[in-house]
Amino acid sequence: MRQLLFILTLTILSLSDAFAQIEFGIKAGLSSYDLANEGIIINNGDQNIKWNISNAGYGHHFGLYTRLSALGLYLEPALLFNSNKVSYDITTYGETGVFSIIKNEKYNTMDIPVLAGFKIGVLRFQGGVVGHLFINSISDAVDIKGYEQRFKTATYGWQAGTGVDIWKLRLDLLFEGNFDNFGDHITIGGHDYAFAETPSRLMLTLGYKF
Repeated sequence: MRQLLFILTLTILSLSDAFAQIEFGIKAGLSSYDLANEGIIINNGDQNIKWNISNAGYGHHFGLYTRLSALGLYLEPALLFNSNKVSYDITTYGETGVFSIIKNEKYNTMDIPVLAGFKIGVLRFQGGVVGHLFINSISDAVDIKGYEQRFKTATYGWQAGTGVDIWKLRLDLLFEGNFDNFGDHITIGGHDYAFAETPSRLMLTLGYKF
């Protein structure tokens, strides 16, 4: 992570001379995940497990951004701490019967979006790429027989949306898609599992220009 932050800092500094206007600020906001409806079927020895998503809830994010503007265009990299929570409905079918439990999982990432955009009137239109660097997770599912977490160090996606600037305030509404299937960190009995769909989310962010 240190190397990535160092490279990002050098990139911003090297590009700053080419842009007519530079601004720095802070951002914070909420996100709502749209996750897979189809569950995972797991054969775990003498048990079969149906693993569904019960509730994705809302996430939050906050951090720093900089915007480099010239000729009606801008480049906006940011560094945002992101936290999300999801609840799983896990049903176990075994010789002793059928049991259902709800398990919660919270995970934190450092998100690095790099967006390019332009303005038409008061509206901004923007899009770009985002990297998610895994920090840590807290999961109630660790007591399930054979369960392990194997989060990737980094995952990637894209963002696109619109925004408006009012005085020093920066309001953004973004849609995010990702390139990896949700739940690909789930490992049971040495076998890797994942839901059939990639996660997406709607993000509402309020920024303040220094």
